[in-house]
Amino acid sequence: MGSERRDYKGYRVELVSRESGTELLVEGEKVPFGQLPEGAFFLHDYAFDWTDDLMVLAQRWIDYRAKADSVRRGGADYQ
Repeated sequence: MGSERRDYKGYRVELVSRESGTELLVEGEKVPFGQLPEGAFFLHDYAFDWTDDLMVLAQRWIDYRAKADSVRRGGADYQ
């Protein structure tokens, strides 16, 4: 897995290859993830959604956090 960077809804999402393995960074913060035996990835804070693509998973997590924040504020302003 090589290094990759994308911007998603104002967030910088990066996959960085290091000697110790691959790191997923969102806005420069490391996001812990794991891999299931069949190869799908999951995030430790978002383990109920799995996919083969860490970048897609990070985007789903960003969407999930935005929706959860909206619900916490009592609004339905999430799009």
